Amino acid sequence: MAPSSSDSPDKLDRAEVVAERLMTALRSLPMFRGLSQQDRERVARVAVLRDYDRGEFLWRSGDPADHLTLIVRGQVKIVRHTESGDVILEIFGVGEPVGAIAVYNSIPYPASAACMEPTTLVRVPSAEYFELLERNPDFARAIIRELTRLTVALTRKLGEMRGQRVDVRIARLFLTLAERMGRATDAGIEIPLQLSRQEIAELVGTTVESAIRVMSRWGREGVLVTGEKRFVLPSREVLEQIAEGRDEET
Repeated sequence: MAPSSSDSPDKLDRAEVVAERLMTALRSLPMFRGLSQQDRERVARVAVLRDYDRGEFLWRSGDPADHLTLIVRGQVKIVRHTESGDVILEIFGVGEPVGAIAVYNSIPYPASAACMEPTTLVRVPSAEYFELLERNPDFARAIIRELTRLTVALTRKLGEMRGQRVDVRIARLFLTLAERMGRATDAGIEIPLQLSRQEIAELVGTTVESAIRVMSRWGREGVLVTGEKRFVLPSREVLEQIAEGRDEET
């Protein structure tokens, strides 16, 4: 009997490349580093590695949360659609789980998720995810730490958006981004993230016109420099003064 096309050498080679790429991704993700080789292999048998383009949605609000999703490459934003416009609730980067609270609680996703740049994700079916939680205490602790961080961050974000000046909110946003993903350079702290003025407005709950006004002024004054797919913070202290309301808006 002649071999089917599914058994062709080219297809087998491609499958091996995909399998090795997936295993490399699992080894690179902090949450999976504490797993035994046997557990990683079990995850690899059911997990999917997928590439997404900028602007592509991972899911929409109301979709079932049936996979644990972790970022291997790129950035993902969580967006809530409201009558007054979109609000970005959170931004996730490499190594972080997206939508973990919904998956953990077995509820539909309360907001949409979209890629901010070309992104690669590992997705693990929720059944295997819950088995991992039961079998591996280190993995369970890592998930609990992340869920706690997300809950605290969202609570703080909602509190900061009430009654604060726009420049204060934007300053706190960039200080948070600098802490999470910033890296030191000769020019200052570089934040390797592409954000439009619209996205900045959605992150802090203001109009795009207000975001443009603040960012333009900061660019002229050298408070925050916008580059290609990055921002540079020359002085953390200056932005901290604004975030604390010690630098009166003009």
